[in-house]
Amino acid sequence: MIIHIGFDDIDSPKGGCTTHLVSKLLLKWIKERKIELIDYPNLIRLNPGVPWKTRGNGSVVIRLRVSNYDEAIDLFEEAVEYTESYTRAYYHPQHQPAIGLYIGEISNYLKWLGRKAVNDIVPLDLLFRILSKDKNRIMWKSLGNKKRGLVGVFSGIGNRLLEGDYTFELIAYRVEENYGKPRKIDLESIKEIDKQYGEDLILNFDYEINRPLIIPHGPDPVLFGLRGEEPEVLRKSYQLIKPLEPIEQAVIYRTNQHTDQHLAKIPNLSKAYPYRGVWVRVWVYDKPKRIIGGHVLLKVTDGERIMDAAAYEPTGGFRNIVEKLHPGDEIELLGMVRPPSSIHPATINIEKIHIVTVKPIIRLENPKCPICGARMKSMGRGKGFKCPKCGYRSTTITKIKKIIPRDLKPGWYEPPPRAFKHLMKPIKRFGKEKQYFPKIYKPKQFIWIDKKLVY
Repeated sequence: MIIHIGFDDIDSPKGGCTTHLVSKLLLKWIKERKIELIDYPNLIRLNPGVPWKTRGNGSVVIRLRVSNYDEAIDLFEEAVEYTESYTRAYYHPQHQPAIGLYIGEISNYLKWLGRKAVNDIVPLDLLFRILSKDKNRIMWKSLGNKKRGLVGVFSGIGNRLLEGDYTFELIAYRVEENYGKPRKIDLESIKEIDKQYGEDLILNFDYEINRPLIIPHGPDPVLFGLRGEEPEVLRKSYQLIKPLEPIEQAVIYRTNQHTDQHLAKIPNLSKAYPYRGVWVRVWVYDKPKRIIGGHVLLKVTDGERIMDAAAYEPTGGFRNIVEKLHPGDEIELLGMVRPPSSIHPATINIEKIHIVTVKPIIRLENPKCPICGARMKSMGRGKGFKCPKCGYRSTTITKIKKIIPRDLKPGWYEPPPRAFKHLMKPIKRFGKEKQYFPKIYKPKQFIWIDKKLVY
């Protein structure tokens, strides 16, 4: 019997982390229960645009095989008890920890939910209508006053990542006495792994500002997270990185991070709904402008509608590319739709841009005098031109069309690494997308205590 146990919203502003909870429970089950996993633990990032998202907006799912229904219930009840104990220290009024159990192959209803939750809004009533279709195969427990965490739980369970792209992340956790203290890692060792394995690692260092991207800044117990294309490159990198503080344990997760799974291709701007991730082909409507704060605003059109798009100050030099666009340029915009407010309209927050064609800029210039070569001057509308040097006049000479070279070429453009969020796919991953993962796969060499491999 196959079962799936999902966790969400374990972290709070006071600390804690969903992956950390699962890593500790997973190690306990492997040691004490000898559980049979059918996949790496899954870290599923959900729609980054929802207003009620958690810090990382990710749920975690353990998928395993059990001998019977009683064992499934026993594991779920232990997970609930373990989670209650873990979250007690991080209680917060907005905290909505949740756990769910799903028994058997994932239904099409839940698969649909898993896809929708990554790039759209899932109201609670919709969640419960979907769960009612599988009511004999599920159990759930919400540990807070509200049930929003259940959306993440069952969306994560439904998003199995068997078809389509995925990546991996190795997350290392701190020992408890170091929570809240500055994280300590030898930065040169991060550069070294990037030098050796950078082709298969994902966004681990921003060289423009000499800043590591693997180190979080919140109160959570994560020391660092290495992201890569395959588990093997993460194993090699983990052995080379030099933490300057103890590591409690480390785990490799299979994830939808850096896959652009949150973006839906839409035919036109009428489908650019608020809070949705979109990929749409449009034309530049007006000259971009830079406003106070350093943000660059852009108006685009699909031929019928006009919509705002924006490249914000944290995107650094990427704004310079957007600023070079010209009315009539054909582009593909990828990003999240920010809802309208009292001071701004609905806006696409640009994550990447594909410049399809750049429209030639044509400037009309006064002709040169055919007698002396000086630049002629207009004598008025319809009255022709006169040379200010030799006095030659003509009513038949017309203005000359001059094509101005564009300092912009067709192609893909992206912001600097520091501006990337969890689901955004770097251009360097183009062509590396995966298409398939086995339905049953027994992971090995993916859990360490400190740097000693234990499973």
